[in-house]
Amino acid sequence: MKRLMIVFAAAFLCACSGMNKNTISYQAGKYDPAAYYVVSGTGETKETASANAMANMKQSFIRSVADVQIIDELDDLAANAKIEKVWKDKSSQTKRYFAIAVLKRQIAEQILQAPANELDARLGSYASQLQTNNDKFSGLRAAISMENLIVKRNVLQDLYAFISQDRIGYETERFENYKKLYNDRLSAVKVAAVVRGDSHEELLSKIVSGINKMGLSAVGPEDKTALMSVEVQAKVDGYESEKVKGLEWAATSAAVNMRDLEAGTTFASFTLHDRAGTGRKADSVRKSMQAVGVKAADEIVLNLKKYLKTK
Repeated sequence: MKRLMIVFAAAFLCACSGMNKNTISYQAGKYDPAAYYVVSGTGETKETASANAMANMKQSFIRSVADVQIIDELDDLAANAKIEKVWKDKSSQTKRYFAIAVLKRQIAEQILQAPANELDARLGSYASQLQTNNDKFSGLRAAISMENLIVKRNVLQDLYAFISQDRIGYETERFENYKKLYNDRLSAVKVAAVVRGDSHEELLSKIVSGINKMGLSAVGPEDKTALMSVEVQAKVDGYESEKVKGLEWAATSAAVNMRDLEAGTTFASFTLHDRAGTGRKADSVRKSMQAVGVKAADEIVLNLKKYLKTK
C-alpha cells in the first residue's frame, strides 16, 4: 500500500513539472470566471505588457458592446481593472513579457448601476407625463426627450449583461416598461407619406424607412387617421457628362412639404438634389433617387423631431 502511494505521488509530481505555468491560459485559469473578467497583453517590457493588457480590457468592451463609447462609464471600468501578474516565459527564446488585467465583476456591476438608476429616474419622470396625457399628438415632447436617454440606457444594459456575474441586464423589467411606453406613444402617431413624379419607388422606400425607424408609423395617403403628412414631388433630369465620357447621368430633385393635418398648416418645406452616373440610365436614375431618398429621410426625421418637441 505504501509503495502504491509513492507511485501515485511520483506520477503527480511528474504531471506538475510538465505543466507550463508561464502560459496565459494557466495564469488566467487561477481566477474564477464567474467573479472576474480577465484579459491579457504582451510586450517587450513589463510596462508595455501591462499597458497592452489594460488597453485590451477596454477594447474588449468596445468590440463586444455596440456604441459603448457614447457612455462615460467605459473609462470607469478600465480604471477599476488591475494588473495582477506580469511575467516572462523563461522557457521561450523570445524576450516577451505577459500581463493579466483583472476586473472584479461585482465592482463593474456597481459602477454601471448608478448611471442606470439615474437614467431610469429621468425616464420615469417622462413616462409619468405620458401616462397622464392620452392625446396622441400632445405630450410627444416628453416622448421625443426620452430618445437619447433610452439609447444610453440600452448601451448600459448591454454592457451590464456582458460584464455581470449572472450575464443578464440590470432592472430589465423596469427599463422595458419605459421603452414600451415610449414606443407605443410614438407608433400611435401616423404620418401619411406620398411621393409623386418620376421613378419614385426608391425615394418613397427610404422616406418610409426613416419615419418607421424614428418610431412613428408611416402610412399611405388614404389613411384618414394620419396626423401629419409628407408630400414629395420627384423629378429626374438626364444629361450627358462632359467631364466623364461614356456615362449615363441622372440628376434627381425632391421637393418636400410636411404638414400638420390637424392644424391644416405646413411646418417644413425644402428641396434636395443629387446625381449619379453609370453605364446604364436606369441604374443612374435608381442611384440618384436612392441618394436623394437618404437625404430626404434624414431631413424629414430632423424636422419631425423638431416639430413634435413643440406639441
